[in-house]
Amino acid sequence: MTEHPAHALPPIEAVIYDCDGTLVDSELLNARGVAEMFEADYGIALDARAIESEFRGGQFEQMIDTLAERHGVVIPDDFTPRYRRQMIDLFYRELQPMPGVRAAIEAIELPRCVASSGPEKKLAAALNATDLARYFGDYVFSAYTIGVWKPEPDLFLTAAAALDVAPERCAVIEDSDAGVIAGHRAGMQVFGYDPHGAIARHPDIALTRFVHFDELPGLIAARHGEHAARD
Repeated sequence: MTEHPAHALPPIEAVIYDCDGTLVDSELLNARGVAEMFEADYGIALDARAIESEFRGGQFEQMIDTLAERHGVVIPDDFTPRYRRQMIDLFYRELQPMPGVRAAIEAIELPRCVASSGPEKKLAAALNATDLARYFGDYVFSAYTIGVWKPEPDLFLTAAAALDVAPERCAVIEDSDAGVIAGHRAGMQVFGYDPHGAIARHPDIALTRFVHFDELPGLIAARHGEHAARD
């Protein structure tokens, strides 16, 4: 479903995938890790699902600062490194790719990459633990590398430049509002993976929603093929 019809868009020539919540089913695991550490460190019980819903797609440090202020605690310097180690271990034990994502990646025969707000080591662990790394090689980009996070467009623009494809000819596959806005700001064609209705309405963005990765190859092919037939 395209929320706001796209007119005269150029053909799609590359696909940029978000990672957490898009390629891999990690968002609730991430939130669970935060909740477990707040319980262990401070005796504060947090709802992992509420954390996931409120902070989906955002910067980790901003989330922790918000939670610390809300609950009146001081976060020690070793909190984030401990969390990162815990999550990498958890990923190798429990992380799964999103249903249908491997088949979708293989069916879409266009240049592709990953562009994620997660740090480099955690991103590598997520892709390796789910055997998705082989689809992307060195074309994996982290906001921590460039120091700019979604909803700013910089990460997606960096990815497009590496692929040597104009931004307007790139499809962005995202599951969060921050990612949708970043893709739009980058001038790209945005596809929202939204199986649980977590993405808000964006009437000013040409957002194409889908609920299962089985749909994505056809959506991309239609956008790519229509223009290819005209050229």
